[in-house]
Amino acid sequence: MLTTEEVLASHEAALREQNPAKISSHYAKAAVAIINGATYRGPKEIAHFYATLINDLPDAIWRTDLAVIHQDLAYVEWACESAASSVEFGTDTFVVTNGFVTRQTARFSIILDSNRA
Repeated sequence: MLTTEEVLASHEAALREQNPAKISSHYAKAAVAIINGATYRGPKEIAHFYATLINDLPDAIWRTDLAVIHQDLAYVEWACESAASSVEFGTDTFVVTNGFVTRQTARFSIILDSNRA
């Protein structure tokens, strides 16, 4: 069974690969993610969210600024930049149970840069 650290490392690698199916494979069947006020349930809905995110941040370079992990709970602060958009500050909280993300919350704002595209 994967530890919380291992799940997050694999999640981040899949995000860098821009692979929504691989990202969603880290989520339990009954996972719930509340992201920017919207609720996504299960790997299928979560994969759809990540496909949209990747589309909005094409070829983004992701950076983890802070990761605090305590047993099954992880708090992450991050940022990313793509050719057309960026996130200056994002935050996620993950709960990992039996090697899968069971709960997640996130908040971030995508900034479109008309000078980049």
